[in-house]
Amino acid sequence: MRANAIRKSSLRQQVYSSLLRLLLQGRWAPGERWNDSALAAELGVSRTPVREAMIQLEAEGLVACDPNRGFYLPILRREEAREIYPILWSLEQLAVFLTPASPAELRKRLGQTVARPAASGTASDMAAAVRQDRAWHLALVESSANTHLSALYQRLEALSRRYAAQMAADALFAERNAREHAQILDALASEQPARAHALLKMHWRAEMEAVLGALGERDRKPAAAETSSAAPLSRRSATAGHR
Repeated sequence: MRANAIRKSSLRQQVYSSLLRLLLQGRWAPGERWNDSALAAELGVSRTPVREAMIQLEAEGLVACDPNRGFYLPILRREEAREIYPILWSLEQLAVFLTPASPAELRKRLGQTVARPAASGTASDMAAAVRQDRAWHLALVESSANTHLSALYQRLEALSRRYAAQMAADALFAERNAREHAQILDALASEQPARAHALLKMHWRAEMEAVLGALGERDRKPAAAETSSAAPLSRRSATAGHR
């Protein structure tokens, strides 16, 4: 009985991990409905673990559920982005306070996660750079040795990656992140936690502002399209009035 329960739990977690990976890779567009039967067939499992994984993703705020539409990917909102990012940098600041590691040990551990800055001139390069950045931040949080803090952080970090994917490709993104990570490490190594806290906040705020700008541009496009389509009609109406 116990062995079966473990296998069932493991299967559910594997399905959850697969759906989360697909979500973060951009498999679904915002608002697109998820077909649990098709996903179950694709993953080679029954619908039950798929629906259980969807329920878990909904609880984490990564998908939404409507009685008529079922599960779907929610639209990204500027208001939500403004809520998520301050929590992320606050959790990292708490992790710095809680870590039992010495400054030297922490610097060594985080230094091992630093990847060579890669070109980020394309969307795929940018996605890779974001993953590198997140690996560094996760290592920082896990240094706190607080499992609840790490679990809370990972849930919000996954949600934030949907927002980070909205940023335009930036060839300097990876290089800038590596430089800012080094500055944070220097502050930690020299036992300046207040400076490390400030640098973490600046680091995340810069991404938040880039995301808000991208979402603002997205929201302006439909309005611009409506204005341009309405302009010829207005001109025709004005011409008709002069006849």
